[in-house]
Amino acid sequence: MTTAPVESADPAVPSPSRGAWKTWLPKVILTVVGIALAYFIFSYMATNFGGFEQGVQAAFSMPTFWTVAAIAGAVVAIAVYPLTAIAAIPRLGYVPAFVDRQGGFAIATTIPFGGGPIAVGTQYAILARYGVSQRLAAAAVAADAIWTYLMTFGAPGLALVLLWVFERRSLTSDSCGGLSCSTIDTIIIISGLVCLVSIAAIAFVLRSRTNAERVGNFAQGVIGWVFEFIKRTPPNVVETVVGFNDTAADMVGRRWLPITVTNILAQLAPMVVIVAALRGVGADGVTVLEVFVAFSVALLLTTVPLAPGGAGTVDAALIGMLVAFGAEFDQAVAADVIWRAFAFFPQMLLGWIAVGFFGIQQRRARRSTGRVSPA
Repeated sequence: MTTAPVESADPAVPSPSRGAWKTWLPKVILTVVGIALAYFIFSYMATNFGGFEQGVQAAFSMPTFWTVAAIAGAVVAIAVYPLTAIAAIPRLGYVPAFVDRQGGFAIATTIPFGGGPIAVGTQYAILARYGVSQRLAAAAVAADAIWTYLMTFGAPGLALVLLWVFERRSLTSDSCGGLSCSTIDTIIIISGLVCLVSIAAIAFVLRSRTNAERVGNFAQGVIGWVFEFIKRTPPNVVETVVGFNDTAADMVGRRWLPITVTNILAQLAPMVVIVAALRGVGADGVTVLEVFVAFSVALLLTTVPLAPGGAGTVDAALIGMLVAFGAEFDQAVAADVIWRAFAFFPQMLLGWIAVGFFGIQQRRARRSTGRVSPA
């Protein structure tokens, strides 16, 4: 007689060794990738340290006109960012939209590996505080996230096409400042395909609830397999996809044009700072279209959240691409430093101030509610 294996008395308690490697293996892979990327970035910086020093000096030695132009561009970039929320929710005032969008930006960019979900939850709470219904808030936040995602993945491919159409150039004809142009081309092609497939899937989901259920069931199967592999309970993807159709289909159908226009403005406005910085340090040969290509590729790397705000990866990509398009290394560094100093970090700071402002409002509201005595 064959003796059956003895199982744990409590089925809810997993064996400590069974499948344990599947829990820590993804973390180890991400850690190794992060260390390798950090090594590349710091070795790249070390070999060009003199250029970095000169770039920083050049950034803060620009002519007054271009310094003012860069500051004005940064102010415009920060000011237009909340318009994406107003495009989705027309009756939302600018101040609530500012708190909502800038707070979400600060949380999502500061906290790697998890900042996105925290930002979404915070935005829901902010919009609820200003009287936006849960359904409309969910639709607005989802639409904003999807448009940002589509433009992040689609812009590099579009930029490369425009570069070829108007300037008859491609990255393979340039030296990408120490970066592999063929690798960047491959990344752009993959991101473009991801964007096209995503657009088709989103349009299919928004078309009907039945389509949403089909896509949700398909995605549930794929994600369920992945989560089974890592011994985790998968999220309810079907409910999420169908819920997106329920909440966002009507709003997207009516508001897709202003949502698209404002998201394009928010995505491209920081380029004004980079163009002004390049002109201020004498890199007149780099065209606006080339800046668009470089900035789009750099933003694509923010989807790899190895550091807050893509620090290091985004900077190396932006500098390398600007060098590929004819800027001197110190000029490219100056443009990167000015973009970070004038636009990115001030926006992040304002975002955290917005989060703090919202927290104070919430605390005051709770105190006021607590002081109201029952009738």
